[in-house]
Amino acid sequence: MPPKKKPQKPDRAPNLLHGGNKSHTCPRCDASRSKKGTGTGGKLLHSIPEVADSAQLRNVLVAIDRNLRQDRDLVGNTKASFMMGVLEAKVAGREYFLVASSGWDRDRETAWIQDKHLGGISYRKGRWETVTPKVPATHTGWWTIRGEKVDLDSKVANVQMACAAVKLLLGLGEKTKDREWKAVEYLRMSEMVFVGPDTNDPKMRKWHGQGATSSWTAHSCDACQARIPYLICDVPANQIS
Repeated sequence: MPPKKKPQKPDRAPNLLHGGNKSHTCPRCDASRSKKGTGTGGKLLHSIPEVADSAQLRNVLVAIDRNLRQDRDLVGNTKASFMMGVLEAKVAGREYFLVASSGWDRDRETAWIQDKHLGGISYRKGRWETVTPKVPATHTGWWTIRGEKVDLDSKVANVQMACAAVKLLLGLGEKTKDREWKAVEYLRMSEMVFVGPDTNDPKMRKWHGQGATSSWTAHSCDACQARIPYLICDVPANQIS
């Protein structure tokens, strides 16, 4: 008999990176995301050099997932599949707690996750809200988490994909664009995939695994990984040469 294989332990580290790591070069300002600014007393040029996952945010997604599975209309759609994401950030002294879902429920003409699905969240109780910003269809017309205009490189593929991670960052940018210019104090994000039993979407199946309604193996897709670096750059435009 062949030797028994030891079961692979799941990755429990709450440090999945969204949009690459801090050693990468920012495509918006062309500076290293871990570079220290001139005359800043050792502070980084980018307030958010990398977007990490969070154990607390994963628990928020557990609560939302539980609510989704109790939604009879949603559960009845066995072909439903989407990414759900949550984000917490503090910008210019104000905290934000945002929820978004990828794609669109065409049958109900609404986002998959709605405010009614946000009950029972113990972390930052009562402070969560859904965001559904319009994702630009081309490489132009984008904006950062500080609401500044930015265009993506023409080589970035699938820019029109309405992914949860991108919606969260664009939604944050819409809320902070009129705030006074101060550093982003923190930004964390977590994602999870919801897959109905009859879905045939290979992008969702890739991160789903077998025999479950949802999966922790989800993280930002290739299209998100390429777009996120542009959106998290909070270097002021007048400091970019």
